[in-house]
Amino acid sequence: MDITMRAIEQTRANFEPISLRVSRLFFVLADLINVNDMYQYSLEYYRLIYEGAIRSVEGVIEKQNRNARKAYFISEFQRRLYRSVCRSLFEKDKLLFSFLLCLKIMDEVQAAEGGLNFAEVRFLMAGATQVEITKPNPTGPSGWLSNKAWLSFLELSSKFKTFKNFDDDFTKHILVWEKIYNSAKPQSQKQIWPGGW
Repeated sequence: MDITMRAIEQTRANFEPISLRVSRLFFVLADLINVNDMYQYSLEYYRLIYEGAIRSVEGVIEKQNRNARKAYFISEFQRRLYRSVCRSLFEKDKLLFSFLLCLKIMDEVQAAEGGLNFAEVRFLMAGATQVEITKPNPTGPSGWLSNKAWLSFLELSSKFKTFKNFDDDFTKHILVWEKIYNSAKPQSQKQIWPGGW
């Protein structure tokens, strides 16, 4: 009896990462109703995707290779979930769904460090709420940087430890930042961003 209980406990522990990921992603589907009332998914629908992913692992990876099976199952489940749900979404909502899945997975991966900083996520999605300019806009009142964008930099620098002093570094390297701002594809530039950012 004791041997059986240990075997069951070991099997349960092996599948814990899978169950954690699968359960977290269910809540992304549940939240989609906030985007559009038509986006309602039943637990049965979700269960069918889950069972399909379980069946797909048989014959692909040997049972002895547990880590590879777990990684395959998580990947296959996510792929099936994404494809299945995207078939029912309006085109305009597919990117949002991808973003929500990404946030949920990132939160899980960073759980050991306390998860995602949801204040930073809210700032990314909603922008700044600060209305008082505490430092003058370095590009001037009618410069290339709007006051609204400058307010965002000020709030970012004051609220988040990761971006502390960004506003001061931005002001010091204003000419380099202007080139980046005016670039058609700033993300593809090979240069290091000014001020160590």
